[in-house]
Amino acid sequence: MDVKKIIEKAREIALEEASKLNLEIIDVDYVKENGIKILRIIAEGKEGLTIDESALLNNAISERIDMIPERDFIEEEYYLEVSSEGLEKELRKDEDIFASIGKYICIKTYEKVDGLKEIYGDLVDYKDGIVTINYLVKTQRKTVSIQKEKISKIRLAVKF
Repeated sequence: MDVKKIIEKAREIALEEASKLNLEIIDVDYVKENGIKILRIIAEGKEGLTIDESALLNNAISERIDMIPERDFIEEEYYLEVSSEGLEKELRKDEDIFASIGKYICIKTYEKVDGLKEIYGDLVDYKDGIVTINYLVKTQRKTVSIQKEKISKIRLAVKF
C-alpha cells in the first residue's frame, strides 16, 4: 500500500478511536526517520493531551491496525507514535494563528524575507492573510508583514 493510502486509512481509524475518547486528531503522517518507519498521530484533548489519553489512543489504534491480521494494512515494520503537538505547536489553521497573537512564534518562509528564511519573534497581528511579527536583530527591533502563502511553516516557539 502506498504512503498516501496508509495515511488515509490510519486517519480514518484514528478519527474513529479519538472520538470515543473525546479527543481531536490534528495530523497523521507516515515518515521514515533514521531508517525507521513511523506512523505519527498528533492528537489533542480539551486541555492538551495527557499521558493516559495518549496511551489509550495508542492502544486503541494499535489494536485496530495490528491485532487482526487481515486489517493490517501496513506490511512493513513501523512504530506507532501518538503524541500532542507540545510547546512548539504548528499553527495550521487561521483560528490557530489568531489565537496566538501576542505569543512568541517561529516563521519559516519559502524565500528570504529581510534576508532571513526563519524568523523568531512576537506575533503582532494576522489580518487578510498577512502575518505581522516583531523580531529582534542584535539589539534592534524590527516589524515585518508576510503573506501567509509565502510561509512554509508557522509554529509556537520557546523563548530562551
